[in-house]
Order: sequence, then C-alpha cells, then structure tokens
Amino acid sequence: MIDINLRFQLALFGNYEDISPKPDTLKYLIDAFADRELIPTTVQELDLVNPLNPINRLSLKSTDEVWSIDFGADRIDIQKNNKDIGVVTMGDFKEFLEEAKIIVELIDKRFPKKHNRLAVVSRYLLKKMTSKEMSELFYKNVNTIEIFKVNEPIEWNNRVVTRVKKKISENEEIINIVADFNRIKGNLFINSNNEIIDRAELRFDINTYQGTTDFRFEFKDLISFVDQAASIEDKLQQDYINLLR
Repeated sequence: MIDINLRFQLALFGNYEDISPKPDTLKYLIDAFADRELIPTTVQELDLVNPLNPINRLSLKSTDEVWSIDFGADRIDIQKNNKDIGVVTMGDFKEFLEEAKIIVELIDKRFPKKHNRLAVVSRYLLKKMTSKEMSELFYKNVNTIEIFKVNEPIEWNNRVVTRVKKKISENEEIINIVADFNRIKGNLFINSNNEIIDRAELRFDINTYQGTTDFRFEFKDLISFVDQAASIEDKLQQDYINLLR
C-alpha cells in the first residue's frame, strides 16, 4: 500500500551555537563526510533578539540535495528527501536511521554534546488511487458526520497524538507519538518530470516529551531512542496498513 518513501528525518535539540561555519569546523566536517560528498553552505536563522539581522548557520548538503545536515543554534536536523521519485534511492526508514547514527557519531567525536530532546520523522505516500478509493480509505479511518458521508470529501487531514513511557538507556522517558493521515494535492518531481499529485499521505513523528528540558541524552541514549523509535514506527506502519486494507 505504501508506494513512496518521501522524507526521513532525525532531529536533535540542545545547544549547538559553537558548530558554526569556521574554517577548522568546515575542514573537520568536510573530511568526516567526504565519502558522502556533502558540501558546506550556510542557511539563515532568525535572531529573536535582533530579527532584522539573521545569523548565518552551517549546513551540509549533497549535490543532489537528497541528504542535508542543518546546524541551528538549538537543533540539528539530519534529513533524507526524495527529491526525484524514481531516480533517488531512498531505502527504508531503518536504513536511514542507521546512516543517521553514523552521522551523529562523527559529529559527536568533534562536538560531544548532551541533548534535551530527540525526534524522528517519516513521511510516505500511498499508491495512486481513484477519488472513490481515497474516500473509502477516509471512511475506514474516520467515523464522520452525515454531510461528509453523502458528499465525497475532496481534502482531509487526520492527526492523532498520544504519549507512552519507554526506557531510554537506564531512564524512563515520556514519548510523544504523532500520526498524520492526509489527502494531499501538489507537485512532485517523478522521474525528473514535474507532476501534479493527489494522494493519501502517512506521516509519523516520534519524539521525547517537550516538557522535560534537562540536557540528558548522550550518544548512547540517542542510539537507544532511535532503536525504540524504529520499532514504534514499524508498528505504526503495519497497523495503518492493516486498518486501511
């Protein structure tokens, strides 16, 4: 049922102001990620104290813009984006997470940090369907009111959030689990052609509770979290596929 792996992301939250576009930092990161051919660039980050003068922050991107690592002052985002569907080799979510672990380990060797929040995100598109087939998916997922049963819904968004407790290394953590099931319309590059799409989307966001702000996650804890999140995400996928069949 899932047709396209659209985007994968690992986000770290903490204090990363020292990871800036300085010559010694650039040299280390270029050498560390030489096999991935990541090119350093800068992205502008809004300065809340002086919003008229945004700050240049470091970013690493692959030449095809599939991989990116963005170093914000208070978060690092590692992403893999399916920029050209049918051309890009995305692999699956677990493969991405294994790569992301290696990336974080290389960063941690030079900039050992403790993080106060962790998150993973995955986004998928379901196979092409007729409008009627997509409406049938909607009705399987939502018990709606009469007007939307009589008249076919042409756009819809369904978001569910829950919290569970999981052991991350030695500590119990509250984990937010977010699932979005939407009908989306837009444009995507498919086999190097810009195409209009109208598809059902599944998006999962698994992250540690925002109310706990201690800087407590070392690299070993990140590994534990990522492994837990991979298992949760896999079950979410399978449960949605079973629900929507």
